[in-house]
Amino acid sequence: MGKKMNAYQDKEASMDDYSHEKKLAHDGRFKLEQGDIAAAKNDFDHAHALKRDAHFDAVSRRDSKKTPSISKHMS
Repeated sequence: MGKKMNAYQDKEASMDDYSHEKKLAHDGRFKLEQGDIAAAKNDFDHAHALKRDAHFDAVSRRDSKKTPSISKHMS
């Protein structure tokens, strides 16, 4: 498990992932136009993986805000 980020760091990381995903999709389209199908597929796969990770992170953040910590129930 990594270090927990604060809200600002989390937002910045999400924006970085989003822009990286968009760049990979653009690069994939360019490589596809050039005829390099294997490289384009690799870029598209990487972009989709970033998108899935971002979705998972967003769901995790949403669910963690809904679920109170167990220590609140123990006191």
